[in-house]
Amino acid sequence: FGHTAPTTVARYAPSGFYIASADVQGNIRIWDTTQEENIIKTETKVFSGRVTDLDWDFESKRIIAVGEGKDRFGHAFLFDTASSVGEISGQARSSTRCRSALDDPLLHKSLTNHSRFVQCVRYSPNGDFFVSTGSDGKVFIYDGKTGDNIAELSAAENSHSAGDSKQIMTASADQTVKIWDIAAQKVAQTFNFSDAPTTDDQQVGCLWQGNTLISLSLSGDLNYLDPTSGGRPTRVISGHSKGITGSYDGRVCSWTDGKNGGTVVSGAGHTNQIISLVADQDKIVTAAMDDSMRSISTKTKAFEPQAVATGAVPKSLASRGATSIVVTIKDEVIVSTNGVKQSTIKTPYTPSSVAISPDGKTAAIGGEDGLVHIYSIDGASLNETGKIEGNKGTITAMAYSPNGDLLAVADSQRTVMVYNTATGRMRLNQWVFHTAKVNSIAWSPDGLHAVSGSLDTNVEVWSVEKPMKHISIKGAHQDSVTGAVFLDNNTIASSGQDAQIKIWSLTHH
Repeated sequence: FGHTAPTTVARYAPSGFYIASADVQGNIRIWDTTQEENIIKTETKVFSGRVTDLDWDFESKRIIAVGEGKDRFGHAFLFDTASSVGEISGQARSSTRCRSALDDPLLHKSLTNHSRFVQCVRYSPNGDFFVSTGSDGKVFIYDGKTGDNIAELSAAENSHSAGDSKQIMTASADQTVKIWDIAAQKVAQTFNFSDAPTTDDQQVGCLWQGNTLISLSLSGDLNYLDPTSGGRPTRVISGHSKGITGSYDGRVCSWTDGKNGGTVVSGAGHTNQIISLVADQDKIVTAAMDDSMRSISTKTKAFEPQAVATGAVPKSLASRGATSIVVTIKDEVIVSTNGVKQSTIKTPYTPSSVAISPDGKTAAIGGEDGLVHIYSIDGASLNETGKIEGNKGTITAMAYSPNGDLLAVADSQRTVMVYNTATGRMRLNQWVFHTAKVNSIAWSPDGLHAVSGSLDTNVEVWSVEKPMKHISIKGAHQDSVTGAVFLDNNTIASSGQDAQIKIWSLTHH
C-alpha cells in the first residue's frame, strides 16, 4: 500500500523502468514499473526528516535527494543497493530542490541570482542548459557545464507577473503556463485555463516528457497541453486533492472507472466542507458545513439550484425517495421533502447519526447517549416509537439492510452491532475488529455482507451468516477511512482523508 507516511515527491527514472518516491520521514522507495504489480526493489532512509525533492542521473543508476534532515540536507546513492555515492554539503539550511546533471561529478558552484526561495531547477535533456525559477517570479537560464548565468527569461516581453533542449516550460501562480524559446529568450506560447481564472487555476508544477506536456493546477487538476491547441488544455483530469467526505474544499466529483479521472460536478455547490453524500435513485443529496443541504442530478452531473438551510452545521444525512433528514449540532432534526424544508424537531438528546428504512416509513436516529431512537415517518412529522440499546459509545454510522430486516449500528467504541428491526433485539455483536471509531457502514446488495471504514485506516468486510469470518484490509488508506460502499456483492469502493478513492475486489470466505 506504499509509504506509511505522507509522500512528498516521486520521479520516473529516465529509463522508464523504475519510480523513486519519498516521504516526510526521509524514506525513499524504488518501484518496478515493468510488472503488473509494482513491487518494491529498494527501500532506504536517506536522513531523518522530510525529503523535499529527488532526481535520477541520466543512466538511471544513481539518485540524489535533498530535504530537511537533522544531520544533513542531501544524499546521493545507488538505486539498486542504496550504497552511498556522495554527500551534499555547503548548505546552511534545508534544501528544497535538486537536479542531477549528465556528467559525474556534479557541478560545484553557488548561484545567488534569486532574491527569494528557489522553487524549481531543471536541466535540459542534453545537459547544455539548466533553468531555475523562484518565489521572486524570476526565471534564469544557465550554462549546463559552467553554471554561468546566460539570461533572465522573466525579463522578456509577455513573461510571468522544452523537450528538444531548445524550449522550456514554466508554471506560475499567475494562472498561466508558458513555453520559452531559449535562443530568442522570449515567450513562444502561453496557456490559460479559464476565462474567469480563480485561485484554483494557479499552476503549481509542470512536466515535459517526450511529446507529453502536463501542468498541475492548485485545484489538483492535471492539464494535458499541446502547443497547437490554441493555448488551452486538450484534456483535464480532475479529482480530489483534499480528504474525501465529500471533500472538505466543497468539491464533488463524479467517477466511472477512474481511468480518466473524475468529472467535477457543475453548478452552485457548497462553499465549505461536505459532511455527507447520499445516493438515492436519480439524485445525490449532500449536506455541508455551510449550513445547507443540496441535491445533484445524476443525469446532468450538476447541482440543483435550490438549497435547504439547516440553520446549523449538519452532522449526518439520510435520504429516501422524496424525504431527506439531517441532524445538526443544535440537537435538531430537519425534515425536507423534494428539496423544501418541512419541519424542525428539537430532540432531548444529542443526535449524531441518521438512517431511513428502505420502505421510507421509519427513521433511526443515533445519539451521543449510545441509543438508537426509532421514529415513524408521517409526511413531514416524526413520531418516536421506541429505542434500541446495545451500543456503548456515540452512534457514528447506521445502515438498514436492503430488505429492511436488519439495522447495522456503528459507534465511537470501534464496534458494529446488528439489530433485528422487527423486535429491536440484537442479532449480531461479533463485528468488533476495528481499533478506533467507525466512520461508515454499508450493506451489500444481497444483504449477506456489510463493509465498514474506520479512523484506524482499515476497511472491514463482515458476514451475516459467518459473523466471526471477516475480511480485513489493513491500511486501506494512509489516513482515516471516511467511507466504504459495495458496488456489487464482490466489489467495494473506499475513500479516505488521503484524498484517494480505491476499488477492491473481494473473495468471500
